[in-house]
Amino acid sequence: MTQGNKNVKLVKVTDPRGNATGLTYNYPQTGDDPKWHWTTKSYTDRLDHLTQFAYVDPDGPQENAIHTTVTDAESHASQYQMDGYGRPTQVTNAKNEQLGIEPGEELSTLHRAMLDRAPELTYAPPPAPVTTSAAPVAPAAVVGLPAPPLPARPIRGPGWAVPRELPANPVTFVGRGRETTEVVTALRATSPATVVVTGAFGSGKTALAVRAAHAVAADFPAGQVFVDLGTRTSVSPGEVLARVLRAIGVAPGDVPESTEERAGMFRSLVAGRRLLLVVDAVTRAAQVRPLLPAGPGPALLVVGQRRLGSLDGVRRVALRPHAAGDACDLLAALAGPERLAVDPAATEELVRLCAGSVLALRVAGTRLGARPRLSVTALVGQLADGRERLDLLDYEDLSVRASLATVVAAVRADDEVAGRLLALLGTAPDVLFQPERVVRQVGTSAARLRRALDNLADAYLVHRDEPGGYRLPALVREYAAELAAEPTPAAPLTVRRVDPLVA
Repeated sequence: MTQGNKNVKLVKVTDPRGNATGLTYNYPQTGDDPKWHWTTKSYTDRLDHLTQFAYVDPDGPQENAIHTTVTDAESHASQYQMDGYGRPTQVTNAKNEQLGIEPGEELSTLHRAMLDRAPELTYAPPPAPVTTSAAPVAPAAVVGLPAPPLPARPIRGPGWAVPRELPANPVTFVGRGRETTEVVTALRATSPATVVVTGAFGSGKTALAVRAAHAVAADFPAGQVFVDLGTRTSVSPGEVLARVLRAIGVAPGDVPESTEERAGMFRSLVAGRRLLLVVDAVTRAAQVRPLLPAGPGPALLVVGQRRLGSLDGVRRVALRPHAAGDACDLLAALAGPERLAVDPAATEELVRLCAGSVLALRVAGTRLGARPRLSVTALVGQLADGRERLDLLDYEDLSVRASLATVVAAVRADDEVAGRLLALLGTAPDVLFQPERVVRQVGTSAARLRRALDNLADAYLVHRDEPGGYRLPALVREYAAELAAEPTPAAPLTVRRVDPLVA
């Protein structure tokens, strides 16, 4: 067959049955070297064809085709590894039988490497360039109508993964309907969304955040990242950023060194993407400030062990202690309603002793559920002694004392005076505290003492009871009394990590 130049003949190589092999070559009639090319892109097909030649010319292009095919195959070896381990042997036999020659060095080396599963034969596609762009501008909203939601923007390119890091949705979850709705509504807003859930220790902040995050997960197709800071003040903003960048697929070696560069990379990568970040056990606003959404797309849900009042433009949802009705429902879900119905008066007292704390109620309910012969009345009798209350409100990894210890340790790390003041309050835990009366005992100025009290109130360890007066909340009183009894009040606490879903 002649095509194009009249001195060049385009020849198709066929097998003995006349079937096309997928190999053609330009056979020049001027004595120049022939030039060949394949009509099939599959390297496996090429090797199949080369085992069944039909000779167009004794000096035809087959040997050159074999050599070049093997050379090309070295950069596409994964195709051979899938189904071609026997093909080099077939080509070798074909060369020996039909051409009377031994295989070349390249083919022999490739065959040995394939049989040895050499790592250099693993095929990896070349990376596509990473491009970042500014967040798309949302269409202008019609007055009186909400702005249309931003379209989902799929994640593409190396360095991107779709994280699904949310913990399991809590099964036993009672009450908090209004607060959960507030969080869900805020996260679904088209404007930049940041929600801070705060409350006293053991109030179920993390459980509510996880439940709300699951409720909106479908609205964030770019993924959900969950970071637990463990109530540690030592965690820096740069460490939080690095953790988030790795979660969305940035290789550790590609994470910038400086916090500023990490923040810039984070904002560039998440711009316009519907990505949900949940950061738990935050003790300082600075830890999450670089994660605040800079435009539409991502949303941030923070679980604060303090009020984090310096974060601007955020929606705050504060959890109060469970009311009696919700507290009874939670106990019933854990211990069984029939157990509580035997003695309603004892159940009411148990709710009071737990002070509306979700964590304390979980421990009491779980203890009752694990011991069918333990009556509510008997458990109330044991808890009545305040000196043993924290010992009894401890079950496996659920511990009121351990939860309090993490919060107090965080406050002490930032304000040593606040730690000493809490121990001092523990010497008379039931007394209304007037700061002016203890300035000399603490050994500081009145202004410094009030700052320490503000830090304790910010962590929900004291609350203002009357103008100028402070009081310790229930359960904190028992822990403060233990601090007061320590021989060295300022000694560091040994902190035990507790289940975040009840913190």
